[in-house]
Amino acid sequence: MGSPAYDRFWGLALRVTRSAHHALDRISGGRLGKTFPGGAQVVWIHTLGRKSGVWRRTALLAAPAPGGDGWVIAGSNAGQEQMPAWVHNIRAHPQGQIEIDRVPRDVTFTELEGDERAEAFGRLVDDWGAFAMYERNARRTIPVFRLTPVS
Repeated sequence: MGSPAYDRFWGLALRVTRSAHHALDRISGGRLGKTFPGGAQVVWIHTLGRKSGVWRRTALLAAPAPGGDGWVIAGSNAGQEQMPAWVHNIRAHPQGQIEIDRVPRDVTFTELEGDERAEAFGRLVDDWGAFAMYERNARRTIPVFRLTPVS
């Protein structure tokens, strides 16, 4: 299971990776960093801060949603015990955007449960095997969300 040392290590790794990804995106105008090593799709989500009321832009790995309409993302936080802040923002405000190749689309975020969650999480694991390790190490259920385009 997770431990304080695991959380410190992965917390630092995530902060460094996130900062580098934001810088790479900004410097390249979004041309670089569209996929993660191994080919997993990187998307940017825009969520409204539940406390601040400020829109936040976060890079995440995503997989096509079962049924082909939209995407799925997981609040893994690299298997850390603490939930990522964007999860709380989505739960408070389920309307936002997904941005792929610098093209934003309005979406509704829906938290998945049961078999739907298991199938969606399986798709994420297929694209980025580390999600399986994250789930083993987290001391919480990793939330999975479907991002459905708003017509």
